[in-house]
Order: sequence, then structure tokens, then C-alpha cells
Amino acid sequence: MDVALFFQCMINGLAIGGIYAVVASGFTLVLGTMKIFNFAQGEFYMLGAFVTFGVCETLHLPYVFGIIAALLAMALLGVILQRVIIRYTYGGFFHTVLATIAFATILRQTAVITFGKTDSFMYPVVKGRLELGEIILNNDKLLLIFMGIVLIILLHYFLKLKVGKAMRAVTEDQEVAGLQGINSRRIFIFTMALGCGLAGIAGALIVPVFGATADMGHGIFVKILLVIIIGGMGSMPGALLAAFIIGLIESFGYQLIGSYNELALLFCMLPILFFRPGGLLGRPLAIPE
Repeated sequence: MDVALFFQCMINGLAIGGIYAVVASGFTLVLGTMKIFNFAQGEFYMLGAFVTFGVCETLHLPYVFGIIAALLAMALLGVILQRVIIRYTYGGFFHTVLATIAFATILRQTAVITFGKTDSFMYPVVKGRLELGEIILNNDKLLLIFMGIVLIILLHYFLKLKVGKAMRAVTEDQEVAGLQGINSRRIFIFTMALGCGLAGIAGALIVPVFGATADMGHGIFVKILLVIIIGGMGSMPGALLAAFIIGLIESFGYQLIGSYNELALLFCMLPILFFRPGGLLGRPLAIPE
């Protein structure tokens, strides 16, 4: 592998890893705070891509409006999921899992009926490429990396604010947080809105580069599960580290062994499960009865 190809694989891996990191961050927030697996997270990512596509290609509005629309629409849909479904199944772990799986199925089938099974591509937001000698880097993928890093940094500092501290307090002990005057119900609503909104933003970022399709949510959710397993359940730093590791493994693996790159992910996951059952930076999650 020559130097130019190496850097191309590196950029591709960091770009897709940044998307995995944003989606997985939202999933981890919900998992850590509410102790539930939101199996519809991938569908929020998919719908965020289609919302941005509609705003930019149908309404012909600037791309930034597409990102904002995806954030707000998926945050609102997340609140609906929490208030209409999860609030009635919360406390029953497997009931909540089944409820989110059913919700994800409804969203996926609705997308298939509405948008079809063909890919939808929008006009590129950033064109051109950066040439450094023999190294050629596409500007759209550099933008993905930049936006992914910016979102992760913003989320990091947001969690240090008052609302973020309240979320961490509920994560540690809901009853103690309640004694300190923290309204867990409102925190749950906000957490679900933020987690689903992050998935929507990730979909908005990916659609100018790779397009949107109705089954893209299922594919990324498998990667989210790998991120959680490798990084550690409920660990935000672990999720971010694992997301970029998976992105790089996919990129280099596809270049070296083609479609068998999924095997590379499996071989990386098995030793972690054996030596670090709680993940690289996480700890085993106690599943509620």
C-alpha cells in the first residue's frame, strides 16, 4: 500500500468513524441515562438523512437548514417515542426493547413506502479535493471529519453544563438525583430528544456524501452495537474511541480484503469480549429486571 492510498484509507476511516461516533454518542446517552436500548436509533439516522434531502432538494433551501430540520424533527420524534411508548414500558427492560424494535420497524417500512428502495442523492455541499503531492483528499470527507469532531467537542462541553450534570446525576442514581431536586422525567425527555437529534444530525451529514436509502438505518445500528461492545456499555469515551477504530478497520479492511472486511471487525471484537467483557473503557451494565 503506497502513501497516497494509505492516507485515502485513513481519511475514509475517520470520516465514517466520525459518523459512527455521533450516532453512537446519542445511543450511549440514552443507554447510560435511561438504561434502555433504543433499537430505533438507526432509523432516526435514516430519517435525518431524508429530511435533509427533502429540505435541500425539494424545498431548495441551504444545507444548514437541512441540518437544523433534521435535528429538530428527530428530536421531536424522539420525544414522541419517549412520551407515547417508552414511558409505559419503562421498568420492563425487554418490554422496552420490543417496543423500540416495533417502532423501528414501523419507521423503516414507512420510509420504504414513502421513498422506495432506491438511493436518493443530493447535490454535493462541498466540491473539489485537496491535493498534497500524490495524496488526494476529497473535501466532502474532510468536512465529515471536521463536523464530527466539532459535534463531539460540543457534546463534551455540553455535558459539563447544568443540564449535563443533571443527566449524569440521574445516570448514577435516579433516587438520589430526585432528592436533590432533579426531575428525572424531564431529564429522560431531554435525553431522548438529544440522543435522537444527534442521530438526525449524523444522517444530515452523511447524505451529501453517500446519499440516503430506506435500509441505511439497519446497517448503521449493527455498527452501533459493535461500538457499544468494543467501547463499553454506557461509556461515552469508549464509544468515541471504538467508533473511530471501527471506521478505520472498515476502511483499511475493505481496501485489503474487500467485502470480507466484516471479518476483521469480528476478529477485533472477539479478543475484547474475552479479555475485556465490559469493553475497552466501560464496565458491565446491570440489566434491569
